[in-house]
Amino acid sequence: MKFVTKIFAIFCMFSLAHAQDVQDDFQRFSLVPVLGYTEETKLQYGAMFLLFLRPNEGGDKVHEIGLTMFRTTRDQIQVNIEPIFYLFHDKISVWTILRYQDWFASYFGAGNNPDIDIFTNYDRELFYLESTWESSIGMPRGIKYGVVFHFEDSQIDFNENQSGLELPDTHSGWRNGIGYTISYDSRHNINWTKHGFLAQWKQQFYSDKLGDYTFDVESIDLRGYTKLLWGATFAQGLLWQRTNGDVPFDMLAGPDGVKRFRGVESRYFNGNQAIISQSEIRKYFAYRVGAHLFFESGKAGDYFSDLWRNKWHKSLGAGALLGLNLSEGLFARADFSWVDFDHLGISFNVRQAF
Repeated sequence: MKFVTKIFAIFCMFSLAHAQDVQDDFQRFSLVPVLGYTEETKLQYGAMFLLFLRPNEGGDKVHEIGLTMFRTTRDQIQVNIEPIFYLFHDKISVWTILRYQDWFASYFGAGNNPDIDIFTNYDRELFYLESTWESSIGMPRGIKYGVVFHFEDSQIDFNENQSGLELPDTHSGWRNGIGYTISYDSRHNINWTKHGFLAQWKQQFYSDKLGDYTFDVESIDLRGYTKLLWGATFAQGLLWQRTNGDVPFDMLAGPDGVKRFRGVESRYFNGNQAIISQSEIRKYFAYRVGAHLFFESGKAGDYFSDLWRNKWHKSLGAGALLGLNLSEGLFARADFSWVDFDHLGISFNVRQAF
């Protein structure tokens, strides 16, 4: 049985160290061990280390360098390095993620209606670098523009296919591209947003002049936040995605399983277009502990009328939050989802899902 159909999971999340400057109570780092178990990975263990760098001027955003390492008893490995820098009094932000992954995952077929019990495993070795540079220089308050660089080498091999699924082209090789973003962002804090709004248009172009394949990816990301009673926050998100061209099967429009439509494997349902809606209530309690409740829905299709007709997938869930840096509103989270009111899923990540 697939791990999301019957799951036993334990996540031990706790702050092991929070070094602080005695003079101004500036937190320098946070270390979080993580332990989990799923039927897909068996025992999963790792650690996350966050280094916080003091800004040049008081009131500016704190720079971060994150290092996350996971390994499983099935010899799956993932390493992430994620530096985040803010320049010129936060007028320029630079978000970069460098990832190495030696993993196996599951392919459920193409389309919006997968059978959770019918799948084929594949092995993937991945080297991935993406960097987003955003700026508000010369723009009215809240308006930002940016450029995105994407470099990826992916080697995929399907295991013996006993599922009867028609397997796609692996598209192994380099997937390199460049893109841009335009957004309006009135959020007061991107880690723990209590009020504000984000509207972002993003487009990325991949070319065989830079890599091995030519395709493009577009998205519209809308998010709104408002305060509720007793210090809680309500968050609403809506994401539309579109892909076009010779798109690798693992980069088609669909959920990522961690931030958008949590608790399923990446591209569990997929197509040239996808839409995902998310609603969440968040609450911080005390002693670095918080929680949230969420409801998510999504679907995919090869074109807009197909997307419109297809059924919605639904997910109801709850999660636990652990404060990594309270002054910056930075939390780690573990989410449990009841997907399509049929099977369970779990995800773990730093920062809010949206």
